[in-house]
Amino acid sequence: MNDDQPPVPRYRYLAPNGVTAANISCGFISMVMAADGKYDLAVYLLVVAIVLDTLDGNIARWLHATSEFGQEMDSFSDALSFGAAPAFLVYHAILRDMAPFGLTVALVYLLCAVLRLTRFNISSDAHAKERRTIGAPVPVAASYLMVAVLIRDQVRPAHVILLVLMVAGLMVSRIQMPNLKGRNLVTVMLLVGIVNYLVVIFNPCWNTIIWWNVWNALILVAAWIQDRRLEDQSA
Repeated sequence: MNDDQPPVPRYRYLAPNGVTAANISCGFISMVMAADGKYDLAVYLLVVAIVLDTLDGNIARWLHATSEFGQEMDSFSDALSFGAAPAFLVYHAILRDMAPFGLTVALVYLLCAVLRLTRFNISSDAHAKERRTIGAPVPVAASYLMVAVLIRDQVRPAHVILLVLMVAGLMVSRIQMPNLKGRNLVTVMLLVGIVNYLVVIFNPCWNTIIWWNVWNALILVAAWIQDRRLEDQSA
């Protein structure tokens, strides 16, 4: 931040960090619910965590209270709520009968989530949000595991293993993914994608799941076209 600007009052940091703390709480309670066999409730708690994760950074930027501390705390919350909690949940709900292989797959997901968050921390600016991010965001990867848990009676454990390994690989890949930033078509499509995901959560069936994934593919195509146009304009 600019050294000429007046210092930000410390109380402004309480709001975004408080939202992040609530995110951590949801992740931990979700794990407790999963251990008790309340898998659907555990998923809903992680949905709340995703909403909180979307809010904390926006609140920090709105209050001009972004900081490296907040960024690190946000990464720790992501590691718990979208790394450890989904891995724990999908293991207990679906993969436990395939131990130790199921446990290994859940652990691979967790490690890839931590690697992705570490890479993000060392390459991003705490005070700005990039238009593109490298690799699948950890909350996006977690959202697929959460849907798998909701339809656990309709899927085979072997297929879930493939899904978990696929999203784990996407997290540590070099694929550029769009972020919610700016007023453009891709941002609008991302917002619609969030609505599509909520429809899947509250009406988990193959029709809603297929449409959600088709829309996600359209977002990636739109982001690719947008990037090509920006490159042509700057050339």
